[in-house]
Amino acid sequence: MNLTDTEHLGLNDLRMDETVSHGKEEETPNPMLWWTIGYLFLFIFRPYETLIPLLGVIHFERIYMICLLVALFRWPEKRYIPHRINYALLAFFGVLCFSYFIAYIPAKAEDIIWEYFKLLVLYFVIIMSVRNEKEFWKLLLAFIVIMGLYIGKSEWEFFIGGRHVYRMGIKRLIGIDDTNGSPNSFAATIVYSLPFAWAMWKTAEIPRIRIGLFCYLVMALAGVALTGSRGGMLSVLFFFLLIWLRMKKKLIGLILMVMIISVAWVFMGEKLQERFQTIYDDKINASASESAHGRIEGLLRGVELFKLRPFFGWGAGNFPYATYEIGVTDGMQSHNMYGQVIGELGAAGSISFLTIIAVIFLSRREVLSLSATANDNSDEDEEESAGKENLLALTALACTDAVVLLLFQGNFGHNLYRYNWIMISAFLVLASHFSWRDEEIESSEHR
Repeated sequence: MNLTDTEHLGLNDLRMDETVSHGKEEETPNPMLWWTIGYLFLFIFRPYETLIPLLGVIHFERIYMICLLVALFRWPEKRYIPHRINYALLAFFGVLCFSYFIAYIPAKAEDIIWEYFKLLVLYFVIIMSVRNEKEFWKLLLAFIVIMGLYIGKSEWEFFIGGRHVYRMGIKRLIGIDDTNGSPNSFAATIVYSLPFAWAMWKTAEIPRIRIGLFCYLVMALAGVALTGSRGGMLSVLFFFLLIWLRMKKKLIGLILMVMIISVAWVFMGEKLQERFQTIYDDKINASASESAHGRIEGLLRGVELFKLRPFFGWGAGNFPYATYEIGVTDGMQSHNMYGQVIGELGAAGSISFLTIIAVIFLSRREVLSLSATANDNSDEDEEESAGKENLLALTALACTDAVVLLLFQGNFGHNLYRYNWIMISAFLVLASHFSWRDEEIESSEHR
């Protein structure tokens, strides 16, 4: 590794407000880590929306973030990580901001811009608050714990409190929040967490943590099934496929997957089984079939909008309103990410979005390459070369698995502005940063 590589990532000077002793960082309390985890809880669980409305009235989450930013500014150990993902996200945000000036309804674009700006603030808070791999592991574990509380409370309200929606002829599980609580959105939120739960399970050394992660996976899979989301169910199967393709013992993996799917199918019950069967059988439920065809219609509408404004689109968040220009007045969302991006942001937004995806996969390749070098396992498959307990490599794999799931589910939903893109990017920047830093430390010890 040459000096320019480390300079590019801002790692050439290991003095950057970090204490290093013989390649190991001294253990000192990190209050910013817990401040950040606290905000993640508020952001994902969102108790201020339905459980404690008073917190929503006073905008407690905003007060918390302001206090968090003040504390971060005053914290002497904060450091910025220069990374190509930062610039890709800022470029995409720049396209969003520009879309305000050409938007069909500027106020709708303004709402998206403001929400995405808050996500960017969270992104930089995360990458500036985690100092070492141990804290990174705690952050990832906290993310899964928060997701477990979120899913568990939602399922408790479903079974005990009777909280649900009745759609497409079935009773469907919903999240306890309003923002991401609809059945399809809630299922997607669960699915995007699965790669990280899997990575944590493979790196966990304490038995009780492994047991907890196994329980989380069971609870998460049950949650997806109870939402009745066909996109969520397909995405779970697709996730299993991604894991299986990287397994060394593929026959054993195939047998395990068949057993899991078979048990899940039995416990789903007749109504949920019929819901899943509507994916390939239009005769079971006409409404469900019409809903599935609406996803294709969303893509086609996006293409028509793109033809009218190919360069910059019709503005972020303006898809259901701009369709009036093509004679469609139902005001429906695209329900298709690809139709959404080309219709709302045109070629400029599509290119910047593809750039984010490209740099994510490039960063993942770098982390795995460094891991393979460190473990001297470069001839083995990806997951084996990552090492059974290599948190950074397995997190990099989890990040790209989550991106693939987002792209897959993009066929069924408009998830272009979801917070998961930001979370994935932050996790991967940290994994990349610590991988390069470990390589630099190891190189300096051998000089």
